[in-house]
Amino acid sequence: MLDFIRQQGAASRKDIADMVSLSPQTVANITNELEEFGLIVSRRQKVDKSRGQPPIAFELNPQAGHSIGISLEPGRASAALVNLVGEIQHRCEVDIDTGDRQQMLATLLQLIARLRRESTDRLWGIGVSLPGPLGHTEISFVGPTALEGLSDLSVLEELGEATGLPLFHRIDSVAGALGETLFGVARHLDDFFYLHLGMGLGGALVTGRSAYPGANGNATEIGHVPIVPGGRACYCGNRGCLERYVSMHSLAEALGVTDHDVWMLDIGERLKHPDDEALHAWCREAADRLRDAVAMIENMLDPRSIVIGGSAPKVLVEHLVALAQPWHRSVRGGVADPATRLLLSDRQDDSSLLGAAVLPIYEMLSPRLEVLQQDRRGTLDAAELLGNKPMSRR
Repeated sequence: MLDFIRQQGAASRKDIADMVSLSPQTVANITNELEEFGLIVSRRQKVDKSRGQPPIAFELNPQAGHSIGISLEPGRASAALVNLVGEIQHRCEVDIDTGDRQQMLATLLQLIARLRRESTDRLWGIGVSLPGPLGHTEISFVGPTALEGLSDLSVLEELGEATGLPLFHRIDSVAGALGETLFGVARHLDDFFYLHLGMGLGGALVTGRSAYPGANGNATEIGHVPIVPGGRACYCGNRGCLERYVSMHSLAEALGVTDHDVWMLDIGERLKHPDDEALHAWCREAADRLRDAVAMIENMLDPRSIVIGGSAPKVLVEHLVALAQPWHRSVRGGVADPATRLLLSDRQDDSSLLGAAVLPIYEMLSPRLEVLQQDRRGTLDAAELLGNKPMSRR
């Protein structure tokens, strides 16, 4: 119900009952409770003159609380305080040595403390996005685009214990996809593929508004798909991986700057100068590889849309997409709507950060099949939906 209200912006009880197949009485009971909790607010709709009172519409309450999002990339951490409707209230960014466990923990605690001081409302929790793959795979925590030096994520457990807040973490591409699902260009899409362009390159397949995890949570690690036979050596041990051509790290290599300094560059200004050969040569090659990646994604998965987000500058992504035209022929050619075949995040520079911040909110806003099943048994209250008391086991 919360997810439907979020998608519509405002919804009446009749709208809700029609769309989520709940009885009018159940809808009334739950909306009353959600309003008491402060999660939604009711407003009289403006309608043409008619008899009786105008119907009431419900909206998410921006003052219903905040979550803290942290986006971890090699060498830097961004953090933000985000409200229930996905608005960033405060943000900060620091350099961080992600290879030093204790220094990393201390820095993250400082960021969280700074943001907590900015919030007088309820804090739903902390979300952390970080580059994959995760777990004990042979390419986890390897190379400059991963959190090299870490062997596990127990530091995040310590972070949750130290703050006393619920903590959720996801691979950055999955977090970004969920952010787009809740508050971005994919909010009206049930199925799409998400490309996360940051220091590295990741992907997430979203089906039924949920990210497909794979056997161990590392599905669609597209950055380490070998795409150029005999190409550049990759830190994962293979050659010609896509990430070696399309990533901010590969751009830093091409321009002869550090991974830290590549974020300081005014890419938009440099793109205006045709004599900046190093940048334009990288863009041409990256666009060729992006064209290959789009064809691979479309032919393998046939997604309704491909959404590109991440921390890379939007002006750079727009330039690569323009250079990549026309796309290779694929199963989407001729049937896909050109306006939605490929979408760029409207939160481009913030998408990974917003994706992290929405993780605690997503736990609350995500539709749950078991909730609907419980309602068909005739009993359900909003406290169960919000996790304030345990749901009965099926």
